[in-house]
Amino acid sequence: MPTHQDEPVTDVADDPADASPDKLVPVAEAIRYRKRAQTAEQQLDDAQQRLKALQTQLEQSRQAVDTLERRRQIDALLTASDAIDLDAARLLTEAALVAMDEPDAARAVDELKRRKPYLFHARAAAPAAMAAPLPDAADGPADRAAEQAAATGNRRDLLRYLRLRRTE
Repeated sequence: MPTHQDEPVTDVADDPADASPDKLVPVAEAIRYRKRAQTAEQQLDDAQQRLKALQTQLEQSRQAVDTLERRRQIDALLTASDAIDLDAARLLTEAALVAMDEPDAARAVDELKRRKPYLFHARAAAPAAMAAPLPDAADGPADRAAEQAAATGNRRDLLRYLRLRRTE
C-alpha cells in the first residue's frame, strides 16, 4: 500500500500549459523544492537589504569625502591668506559657500577677507605706520626704540617707542 509521501503530485507551475499529467513529482520532492525556493527567496531578500545598506553607506562616505575635500581646500586658502583664527574663518567661509549659487571657495575667502579684515594678519603695515625721526633729535633711547620697532615690526617694540616718545 503506497504511503502519502510516495503518491505522485502534479508539479505546480507558473504557466498552466506546462502542467501536464506526465510531469508527476513525488510529494517529498515537491516539499523539498518548495523549501529550497523559499530559502532562495529569503537569501535574495537578505542580499537586497545588504545591498541597500551598502549603497547608503557608500553615499554617506562620498558625502564625507566631499566635505573633507572642501574643508581642506578652504583651510589651504585661509592659510595662504594668513588667517588669524582658522576655525572661525572656516565656518564663515563654509556659510558663504552654502549661500552662493555657484560655490567658489577662493571667491568666498576673498569676500571674507574684504568684509572681515580683522580675521587676517596685516601684511608688513607696521613699519610704514611709524613716524620718521626728526633730523635734529639726539640719539636717545626713543630713537633707538624707534629703530628697533622699525626693524622688527613687533607691536611691543612699537608701544615701547611710543611710550618713550610721549615722556620726552
